[in-house]
Amino acid sequence: MLNRGSGPERLLATVLFTDIVDSTERAARLGDRGWKALLARHNAIVRKELKAFHGRELDTAGDGFFAAFGPPAQAIECAAAVIDDLAALDLQIRAAVHMGEVEVMDGKIGGLTVHVASRALAEAGPGEILVTRTVREVTAGADVAFADRGVHEFKGVPGTWDLYIVERQRREPPAVESVGPGAETATRRRARWAAMAGATLVAAVLVAAAAWALVGRGAGGSPPVPMPNSAIHVDARSNEIMDAVSVGSDPTGIAVDGGSAWVISLGDTTLTGIPVAGGPASTRGLPGKPTGLAAEGGSVWISFGYGATGAPGGLLLEISEETRQTLQQIGVGTGANAVALDGRSVWLTNDVANTVTRIDPGTQAATDVAVGEAPVALAIGDGSIWVANAVDKTIWRLDAATMTKTAEVSLADAPTAIALGFGRLWVTSYVGDSVVVIDAATNGRVATIPLGQGPRGIVAGSDAIWVAGSRNALLRIDPATLAVARSIDLPGPAEGVAVRGSDVWVTVQK
Repeated sequence: MLNRGSGPERLLATVLFTDIVDSTERAARLGDRGWKALLARHNAIVRKELKAFHGRELDTAGDGFFAAFGPPAQAIECAAAVIDDLAALDLQIRAAVHMGEVEVMDGKIGGLTVHVASRALAEAGPGEILVTRTVREVTAGADVAFADRGVHEFKGVPGTWDLYIVERQRREPPAVESVGPGAETATRRRARWAAMAGATLVAAVLVAAAAWALVGRGAGGSPPVPMPNSAIHVDARSNEIMDAVSVGSDPTGIAVDGGSAWVISLGDTTLTGIPVAGGPASTRGLPGKPTGLAAEGGSVWISFGYGATGAPGGLLLEISEETRQTLQQIGVGTGANAVALDGRSVWLTNDVANTVTRIDPGTQAATDVAVGEAPVALAIGDGSIWVANAVDKTIWRLDAATMTKTAEVSLADAPTAIALGFGRLWVTSYVGDSVVVIDAATNGRVATIPLGQGPRGIVAGSDAIWVAGSRNALLRIDPATLAVARSIDLPGPAEGVAVRGSDVWVTVQK
């Protein structure tokens, strides 16, 4: 979406601004501790929806967010989802969306487009999404209606600006959405809407991408043709795409165990199992939006941060790899996020409570420990639990037996995902467009590898580090030279990546 470089660059982008209504009064009423807890829940919800709608967080001002998108319908639907999700917290936001040319410098954007969106935000009321005429015209082909909010003059911005309010009905919360066959859930409608708007905005790109329209396993000896919303299998020895399997919409996490690759998808809230040796994939519905995934020893573990059916807070599911049936469900706190397994325990982060929890899968007994702000990823190895904290930009190292902190490493940018391998911890940063390398013996930083590919998921293979790039690439990093040895083009943004032997699997979104 945004390119990093040494000089300024101008490109087309959609920007979204949000802020909390009456935040000062709410903070005074709740007190510092109560307000901080509520704000953490707000931030977690906004970040989950930004991830679901492919938005890039650019800044947060304490009670609001500044983000960039491609198609403007994705920004509108992201704002709508946040408004609906926050209703459960009795919290309201206002939002504004504008599209135009922005100036990009070192990964940051500015210019008139940003100023217009910021000024438009001040005109929005509680629960409202305001857009400019440009956004209304670009989304004319999408399933959305607007009402005129008049002509406005903005301080410091030349000319007059027509504003429109998005007319919408509140969607049902995720807990009661149908996931049955043929049902068009709110998330499916959002994906369809975003796709329609994307077609209006980037028709030429879609025409060029028509060659990706089919997916298969190379029937008749022909090579597989990958497409968005798929899991793609890459041979680590040849760096060639060997297989591509259609999965649910907006796939995120992926894990390989028990002869299958397992994929969770946010858009239609599903779990897909793909036999790695070939054969048809199977899909089952999930009770809400999955936030984390791990697989080991015949079980798939999936976390849900909020809104799962039958769970007032968060939820952790154990699903049988053999039967695809639910073995047990464990209630956990709102904000449940990353999941990791060590053969004995299930480890779970919570980016609202700012904790890591160790759960005994046999007794469901749980032990919590406080960590940094907004933990988003876990890695396990050498008797340690490594935790990536997004808000305070730290890596915590915990003793796996005592759950006490043994080290803390500060980062320049918020971490996104982590992996252990080759005696080092590898940390992606989507914001920083880089991978930070940390020595696992000394806890010292070894290097920062600039990527420019919007790195998200990361995994250590037998002879390489693999990174899922949100700018349509799977990157292979040489652990000896710390250089990108290969970049494999993908038909969409990559999110999750997993490896087993010489098989690399990556999820590709639309």
